[in-house]
This record gives sequence, C-alpha cells and structure tokens, in this order.
Amino acid sequence: MTYHEKSAEHDAAHPHDVRAGPGDAGATDRPEHLPESREDRRQGRSATLLFLCLLGAGGLLVILLNWAALI
Repeated sequence: MTYHEKSAEHDAAHPHDVRAGPGDAGATDRPEHLPESREDRRQGRSATLLFLCLLGAGGLLVILLNWAALI
C-alpha cells in the first residue's frame, strides 16, 4: 500500500466516503429518490392540512384563554 492509498483511506473528504453517520449500514455513493404514488402525495397533503388546522385551533385557544384571563 502506497502513502497516497493509505492517506486516502481515512480522509473524510475522500469521494467514496459518503457515510451519513455511525450505524448507517445502507450508505451508497449516490442516494436514490424513492418512488411516490398519488396516494402517498394525497396522504401527505391531508397530514399537512390536519397539522395546520390543529395549529390554528391551538392558536385560537391561546388567544381565547388570554382574553378570558383579562376579564
């Protein structure tokens, strides 16, 4: 093993060192985008809508309780 090979083996900037972190057994040189179906996108949109509605309801509750505390 030459000096160049030995130094590149543990070099963090080496192009083949693309690990995400400790314990990442599935590391690859090129990440792959997982396929998405229309159903996946629909579920994502409905989950986002639910989150925003609950966030808005929580905000209204905080405003209502603050208003009630002032009375």
